[in-house]
Formats: sequence, C-alpha cells, structure tokens
Amino acid sequence: MRLHLAIFFIALCAVLTPASGQNDLKNAAEKAANCPEAKDLVNTDLFGNWTLELQSNSGAASTTRLTLERNPEFAESLAGYFLQGSIRHEVFGDIEAGVLDLEESNNGKDIIAIWKGRVASSGCNPAITGTRRIIDASAVTPIEQSFVLRRSGW
Repeated sequence: MRLHLAIFFIALCAVLTPASGQNDLKNAAEKAANCPEAKDLVNTDLFGNWTLELQSNSGAASTTRLTLERNPEFAESLAGYFLQGSIRHEVFGDIEAGVLDLEESNNGKDIIAIWKGRVASSGCNPAITGTRRIIDASAVTPIEQSFVLRRSGW
C-alpha cells in the first residue's frame, strides 16, 4: 500500500510541476524571432531615446541622451537631437542595410558633423558604433570622435 501511495504522489508532483525549462527556451526563441536583424532595420526601429557616448580627443567619454523620431520634413527619414552642455545639436539621417548616416547641426542650417555608424549587434539590445567627423575648415586634419548608441529593448 505504501508503494502505491508513493507512486501516486510522485505522479501527482510530476503532473503539477511546470515545464519551465522548456517554456524558457520557447520564450527566448520567440523573442529572438521578433527582434530585427541589423540589415532589416528601418528608421522607425530607431525612434526613441538612446544613450550616446562620445569619445573626446583626450580619450575621456561623455554621455548624454540622443532622441530620434520621424523627420517632420521627410517622413521616411530620422530627425533628433542631443545636448552638449547647453547647446542643442540636431541630427538628421537614415539607416539602411544596418548603416546609420546622420548629419549634425548646432544652428539649424549649417552641417557641423557627419556621423557614420553600423549596428554592432543584432537582436533586441543592439548598439550602434561609429565615427562622428567634425567639419572644421580651420583644422589641418579632420577631427573624429568615436560614438556608441545604446538602447535597451528594441
């Protein structure tokens, strides 16, 4: 009788215990399937707030927030801004085949920098890394800064 009771309780525990390991694998696979590949990203995938890290010439990095949204003048393009100190910098551009191209202005009319970036990882938590080339007619060599854009949850 004890053996039958023990078998009954073991079977009951097996039925009531969830298969969480299988569910975790299934959920991870579904999440990965819903995350775009770098080559498939479009401008609307980049809308929102990003953490922008800019490497200075001295090697120190500064961090600020970059906001990207639909360009009001060209609906298929990006527009956005970030602050450096008290100066608002506007950016405009596109992403195509995993490559981000932006132009930057700090007065709304003159281009002061060109950004070229590439999606560094695919999935739902990618980073975009690249170079910000500052346009300065007085500089003998171009001034370049590396940048990283990060956002959690694509």
